Amino acid sequence: MKLDTFGIQDVWDEVLYRLGRTTVGQKIFAHLGRDPQPERWIFIVGCYNSGTTLLNTVLSEHDDIAALPSEGVVLTDRLRRPEECGWTRMWCRCIDEMKVEDKEPQRRAQRIKRQWSLHYRGQRPNLLEKSIANVPRIPFFEQFFRPAYFIYLLRNGYAVAEGIRRKADVERWGNPDYQNSYPIEVCAEQWVKTDDLVQQHRSSVDRFLTVQYEDLAEHPIETLQAITNFLDLSPIDPSKLERQWGVHGYNRPIENMNPESIARLSDTEMRRVYEVAGRTLEKYEYGTPDTYGSRSHVTKS
Repeated sequence: MKLDTFGIQDVWDEVLYRLGRTTVGQKIFAHLGRDPQPERWIFIVGCYNSGTTLLNTVLSEHDDIAALPSEGVVLTDRLRRPEECGWTRMWCRCIDEMKVEDKEPQRRAQRIKRQWSLHYRGQRPNLLEKSIANVPRIPFFEQFFRPAYFIYLLRNGYAVAEGIRRKADVERWGNPDYQNSYPIEVCAEQWVKTDDLVQQHRSSVDRFLTVQYEDLAEHPIETLQAITNFLDLSPIDPSKLERQWGVHGYNRPIENMNPESIARLSDTEMRRVYEVAGRTLEKYEYGTPDTYGSRSHVTKS
């Protein structure tokens, strides 16, 4: 009789997850874990508030893809988080601490794999990981987690900047420069730095795919099929996509949330985003502030 019959497996998974987030648990897992050998290491990269959690959740519905129960950086003691430096949702201000630059990167990779392995038992042949702070570590994962597949999810920079500012709990993490919230131009800087670094690393990556959030939101079946084609996997059953998705406290179908986010920005804030990110916004045809009309009636939240 399977453990799942009585829900024991779910309870055990939750115990492993909670333990795997602790310093003690990570030390134990480093010794008890094994070296997993998935057919593919799949990494979702992108900026904060770009829909990466949604994409991670949707792809984990594939019969051949297993996702870690949270961002991989939370489940290892060998990858730093920007929160440890006081920069929640803002790795661009502590980028040197995010990089993997040591004399024994292979040993670091082995320890990470062993710590992750307790959350991945190989029931599905491919392992999916999503950690926003891993953008500066793309070369590390390319070299030591093979074969590595990178999916870069790109979203409108105006919406991303608004989302970072709204969701970043700056006070909680004791930011060294800001007490209550980030200025909108700092949030735009994170979006630009993400794209710049992804483009810098992509030439050294064997398997790389760019996906725009807007395509995922407006044409989910076709976009997800392009992703599974890239991974050389069968398509996700379309019937699995016809439901509500619980992501970041929301329970909604796959839909484009850009208008809702951009509506929260004033004319002045839109211009401040453009001053920092204009080159990248135009590169991806996200337009100037004038593209979106007057922001005279802005709802703050």
